[in-house]
Amino acid sequence: MANIFNGNSINEEEKRKKFMGVDGRDFIATKDVGFDRTIAYNNGVNIPYDSAFKIAPAGKVLMCIEGGSAGRKIAITNKDVCFGNKLACFDTIIISDLYLFHILQSNEFLSIFKSSLSGIIGGVSINTLKDFIIPLPPIEEELRIIDKINSFEPLIAQYSIAEEKLSKLEEEFSEKLKKSVLQYAIEGKLVKQDPNDEPASILLERIKTEKERLIKEGKIKRDKNESYIYQADDKNYYEKIGENVSLINMPFSVPRSWNWIKTKAILKNLQYGFNASGLTEGKVKMLRITDIQNNSVNWETLPYCSICEDSLSDYQIYTNDIFIARTGGTIGKSFQLKEDKPDTVFAGYLIRFQFIEGKISDYVSMFLNSPLYWNQVANKQAGTGQPNINGVSLGNLLIPIPPINEQNRIKSKIIEIFELISH
Repeated sequence: MANIFNGNSINEEEKRKKFMGVDGRDFIATKDVGFDRTIAYNNGVNIPYDSAFKIAPAGKVLMCIEGGSAGRKIAITNKDVCFGNKLACFDTIIISDLYLFHILQSNEFLSIFKSSLSGIIGGVSINTLKDFIIPLPPIEEELRIIDKINSFEPLIAQYSIAEEKLSKLEEEFSEKLKKSVLQYAIEGKLVKQDPNDEPASILLERIKTEKERLIKEGKIKRDKNESYIYQADDKNYYEKIGENVSLINMPFSVPRSWNWIKTKAILKNLQYGFNASGLTEGKVKMLRITDIQNNSVNWETLPYCSICEDSLSDYQIYTNDIFIARTGGTIGKSFQLKEDKPDTVFAGYLIRFQFIEGKISDYVSMFLNSPLYWNQVANKQAGTGQPNINGVSLGNLLIPIPPINEQNRIKSKIIEIFELISH
C-alpha cells in the first residue's frame, strides 16, 4: 500500500551552523505542520540537494507520529522536502494519496493510533504503522469517496471556524470566571467569616512587633513613610503617615475582621534581583523572568552566574518568597517559591517579596492574580518605551488582609473551584 519512513534528526546547533539559509530543499519539522493541515515551508532551514537526508516527495502525506501532536498533525506536501524524525512520510504505491490522507484522519484510524502509543513522550513506531489495517476500496470508489469528501469541505471549514470560536470562548470564559472568583475572595465574599477567628488586626500587630525587633537588631531598615490605614466612625477610610492624615478612597469595603494595608507593611524585604550575565557553568544558579513558565520553573536548566560569597546570602531564594516581573511583556506576573533552593539567586528584572509572617505568602500570591492587583499595576506602570513597575509602587499596593484562618479557607475554596473550572 505504501512505503512508510521517518525523517532525519537535527539539533538546534546543527540547524544554526549548517542549515540556515543554505541552498537546498526545505526541512519540515513537527512545528511546521499545522493543525489546519497546512505546511510552513519558508522556515529558513534548508538541506543541500546532495545530502543523504530522506526526502518526502511532492503530493505525499506527512504525519506526526511522536509527542503531543502525534496523530493530530497531518498534511500533504506540495513539493519535495526533507523532514524530521518525528514525522512519517507515506509514499503510496497502490492507493490514492488523497484517500489515504482522509483515512488517516478518520475516527477509526485515530482510535487505533492512540491505543498504539508507547514510550515516555508517546509515539507510534514505523513498524507498528506498517501493521495497521485500513479499508481499501476499488480505485474508482476511492475517487468517488474523495469527491464526496471534497463536496463537504465548505461545511467542514465553517464547522472548524465555529469550533475555533467556541474553544476561544470557553478559554476566555474560564479565565474570566477565575478572575471573578479571585475578586470575590479578596472582597470577603467567597467563604463565610467565623466570629471565632483571630481578627486580621491582631495578625498585623504581631507582624509589626516582629518588624520592630528586626529593626532594632539592624536586620531591616525603618520605613520613613510607614502607612497606617483605618476606618473611622464616619465609615470613611483614612491613611496616617507620620503626623499626616488623609482621606483614602478604597475600591470596596471589607468585613469587620479584615484590614486594608499597603503591601510593604507585611514585608521583611522588598528587593531587586542580582544583575549578572548567565553562564553555562558555575556553582550558583540564577532564576530569571524567562525561566518562569506557566507558574513553574525547570530548575535543572537554570543558567549559572558569577557572584561573590559575601553577596550570595543577600540574593539567596527561600520558601514563600514571591518574585514579580518588573519590566517587559511579563510585567506584574508573579511566582511563589514553594521550597528553599540552595545556591540559587534571582536576577535583576525580578523584584522579591519576603514576608515577616511566612503563612501570609499564599494569600498574597492569590491576590497577585486578582483584578484589583492588575488594575493597580496598570495604573502604576511607567515608561514610554518598555513599561516597568518599580519597588516603591509594588510596596504601596493596596491589599485587603483577612484573618489567617480565613486566608486558609479561601485558599482551599479557590483550589476546589479552580479544579472544577479546569475540568
